[in-house]
Amino acid sequence: MDYTKNQHVLSQWMLRNFRSDDTALHVKEKQRVWCHTVYMTPDKENVLHTQPLPISSVAVSKNCFRLIDAETGQPFDIEEELGVYERLTARIVHDIIHEHNFSRLRNKELDDFPVEKLASFAVMQLILNLHNPQNKNPYKNDMLEYFHSDIQDHLSEHIYSINQLPHTNPELMDDHFYRKILRVANSLSSGEDKSKALFVLFGLLSILNKPTLYANINILRNNIFAGIHTIEVIHTGHDFDSIELRPAFAIAPNIFCLYKNENRIYLPLSHNFALCFITGTASSFKPRIHVFSPRPEQLKSCHDRSIQFFKVSFDYIDNVMTTINMYNVSTSNTFYSAYTLSKLKDYLDKQDLDYEYYYSPESPIFWQFKQVHTL
Repeated sequence: MDYTKNQHVLSQWMLRNFRSDDTALHVKEKQRVWCHTVYMTPDKENVLHTQPLPISSVAVSKNCFRLIDAETGQPFDIEEELGVYERLTARIVHDIIHEHNFSRLRNKELDDFPVEKLASFAVMQLILNLHNPQNKNPYKNDMLEYFHSDIQDHLSEHIYSINQLPHTNPELMDDHFYRKILRVANSLSSGEDKSKALFVLFGLLSILNKPTLYANINILRNNIFAGIHTIEVIHTGHDFDSIELRPAFAIAPNIFCLYKNENRIYLPLSHNFALCFITGTASSFKPRIHVFSPRPEQLKSCHDRSIQFFKVSFDYIDNVMTTINMYNVSTSNTFYSAYTLSKLKDYLDKQDLDYEYYYSPESPIFWQFKQVHTL
């Protein structure tokens, strides 16, 4: 499929987590997410435009990394390499949102360091989505230039080093990542297109802990996510396949929401789960895991004594959701959800009909799983 201005660059598996649940059981081509675009009128009033998007139309704009092969003259892309990284992250996200394996977030082994992988995903997706036609960040071109300029300014040196790899490190040529980098370096495409693709491929090598000529993705990730001492897991109280009137987290092209003054970074993982990384001066990676849910008893890990659970009101979840969505609107006028936001008024009306249920407890309260003993 050719690139058009209506295509998206958010990963398909991520947007499946945000699909509209009224189509969750439909065939793949019929599953949808909702795209919300906020326009401002001359009178400074916000107008919300909503349209459903078929999953099959999402992410194909990664064809903007299309290059021309030097030997065949045919176009090729880096889709396979992006897919490796996305599938790796998808397995971690699945373990959290479907298996509720929250304690895994403490792991820090080389082959199982979920927080590092999630932080890398957030930073990489930020960079990928600077190519997103739907991303309305006014500084996105400046940011792209900043990221790519170092490689583009030294492109000939990078190409020379890449062409030496078959001689200096022949064992690397068994890996399709390095074969693709060699193919990109010698393609017939412009220096700008080569620089864009090489920047992403070098970043993917960093994320996958493979040797790379350029590790700035890791540096950027470590700067943003430095000193994590607490990880909050925020659950809406609804199952993934729920079709109730409910709050739903939304996601924007920037993916994560950085509240630097509060040392908080929100990362929505699905329409019913979000993470909040609280940063500070942690000397080593031993984060506390706090889970906030109106229905903690529904979580598979609710019996795990190594995690602190807190029962909260549905109103508490609404406030977290609003915080994330307001950040999205402030950085882009386009964001995505599993729910049409026009229905949220119906949900708020429903809350008011049963105030005690939806607004209590007033503040989070510590919750412990109570084992039921039977004779």
